[in-house]
Amino acid sequence: MLPETLTGGFPVPDGVKDRLPRETARLRRLEDRLLEVFRLWGYREVMTPAFEFLETALAGQEARARREDYYQLFDRRGRTLVLRPDMTAPIARLAASRAAVEPLPLRYSYRGPVFRRRGHRYGELHEVWQAGVELIGARGMRADAEIIALACDALARAGLQGYKVGVGHVAVVEGLLARAGVPGSAAADLKEALAARDLVAFERLAREAAPAGADLLVDMASFTGSAREALGRFGGEPGDPVRAALEEIDGTLRLLAGYGVEAQVCLDLGLARHFGYYTGIVFEAYAPGVGAPVLGGGRYDRLLAAFAGDGAGTPATGFALDLDRVLQALERQGGPEPEDEAPILLVPAPGAEALAHARARELRAAGRVVEVELDGLEGEALEAYVRARGVAEVVRVEAAGAAGPASGPGGSAAAGPSRPGRPGAAPGDRDRRGAPRPGGGVTPIH
Repeated sequence: MLPETLTGGFPVPDGVKDRLPRETARLRRLEDRLLEVFRLWGYREVMTPAFEFLETALAGQEARARREDYYQLFDRRGRTLVLRPDMTAPIARLAASRAAVEPLPLRYSYRGPVFRRRGHRYGELHEVWQAGVELIGARGMRADAEIIALACDALARAGLQGYKVGVGHVAVVEGLLARAGVPGSAAADLKEALAARDLVAFERLAREAAPAGADLLVDMASFTGSAREALGRFGGEPGDPVRAALEEIDGTLRLLAGYGVEAQVCLDLGLARHFGYYTGIVFEAYAPGVGAPVLGGGRYDRLLAAFAGDGAGTPATGFALDLDRVLQALERQGGPEPEDEAPILLVPAPGAEALAHARARELRAAGRVVEVELDGLEGEALEAYVRARGVAEVVRVEAAGAAGPASGPGGSAAAGPSRPGRPGAAPGDRDRRGAPRPGGGVTPIH
């Protein structure tokens, strides 16, 4: 598929794209399905602005914030704004301000685009449509297990098959980097290589930064096995933060078995996330045929303190789905493509426009998609539109008579693609798939 910048006319910027009706419908259907899953788990939808102050985007990121990845602009007072690069920080700001009086835990969901420059791969979008949740005010393994189980449910309800959710911990990566002797100045680059899943760069950087400990880090990044096996290999002495983190992962995975999702979840010891505010359990989901995570999230127990200013910190965790990647995975799995409902086209004769609009109101009230022809199309022009639009039925509305099939080119009885139905079924008296409505009848239009 050609990028939008090569389609001629007025190009769109790199990293964004237009969506035609069918593409928009696919995205909205996925959004709606996910929001319904979140609602059933008790997560209520919130909305935050598309742009924030730069300080909001930088909150909790420390040295890992990459300003060059943000789309920045200025308000009339010269203050720096950014198109939100993610939804977690804005919702943390919301929870620490207007929602601070609500009882904890807060269960919030959201959908919408975020904006950040990412990667250099062909076609990588910088306007990233997401849907996700935040669980604010709940600490510990039970909260982590709920959020990961919800992630699995969301992926399953989206229709994905064969997905896997890898679970890691910030303290494992940081603890093993320190144990290997990686200086602080090199740690950020190593984490970025892990977050990008660039293991070649990770090994090269590890051998440059800590030659004596590089093998330990390579083992970490490539480790496959259970959390108990990882404890034996990397746990260290009692009291070691790596051991504590691995025990936390092990406990969370055991809790996930109670949700019935243990087959979809695995240990991912070298998992790191691009955003620097994560503090505990982190996770990402991958689907067959897509070389980047379709979902990611984790615990961020210090982020709300950056907005509340009290230093106390409110524990929180959450995740976001990358909707375009989910749609890409669904397309590659070859599942049935949901069809848009084909419309009924009412063609009013001169002077019958009001009758056509009245009939359209009736059909729309019954849940049918109805268009009213506006340009006086007839004959081949009408037939061409019917074919191009995929019209299910064409109904002519006469000023002094009843509705009936429109005349097609050459005097044929029907101008649109007819669908099998009950003999004698009146136009518009069919269900969404074109089958006749049982026992129904079309009210004549006079």
